[in-house]
Amino acid sequence: MMRSRLAIFDVDGTLTQTNSVDDECYCRAAADALGVTAAEIAWTDSPHITDSGIADWLWTVHRGRSPTGAEIAELRQRFVELLERERTESPHRFQPVEGARDAMARLQSSGWSIAIATGAWGASAAIKLNAIGFTCADLTFACADDAPSRYEIVQLARSRAEARTGSVFDRVVSVGDARWDVRTARELGLPFVGVGRGGRAERLRAAGATMILPDLSDWRLVLEHLEHAAVPS
Repeated sequence: MMRSRLAIFDVDGTLTQTNSVDDECYCRAAADALGVTAAEIAWTDSPHITDSGIADWLWTVHRGRSPTGAEIAELRQRFVELLERERTESPHRFQPVEGARDAMARLQSSGWSIAIATGAWGASAAIKLNAIGFTCADLTFACADDAPSRYEIVQLARSRAEARTGSVFDRVVSVGDARWDVRTARELGLPFVGVGRGGRAERLRAAGATMILPDLSDWRLVLEHLEHAAVPS
């Protein structure tokens, strides 16, 4: 009997080469919303590295409280406007990670289900995924609109994939590009495959990842890593 398997992919840095433009636009939007300079926007100490978690952290730092719903809506709208402008004016900043589209299609034809679990808000994730040829409506999807923590977002992606397919998966693997992706996989007891090269690969390895791909161009290697990845140490 065929095993039911699920690969849960992050977006920025994993499927799309958009870390730089995403950080830049978020920083500008947050600075505008808070009335501070871009140099004053930093989120490395935020407990949740997601769009919603970072917003809560920044408001706590700069205003001593959590943001209101209206303030979140304003920040998200400004952020999306900046991303849309950048996509129009600088489309080269919205490229796929090499091999992403082909790997996703081939994995599904090899019996793997696919889900997206991103720390981005849904509207911003849609801009980046649409830019590389994916439609969010066609994907099992969880994002920062659903929860502030990656732990909850990945769990939601899994439960939604199970509801969509009617399967209880025998194997679930998380795929990401950052140390917080490694940490989340460890906390959830999920095997992990990292995506990155150079310094990013070194940071993934230091965080506990043991199987790291430079990109997704060799779909057979992607499949092999998904089959054999272990829970991060």
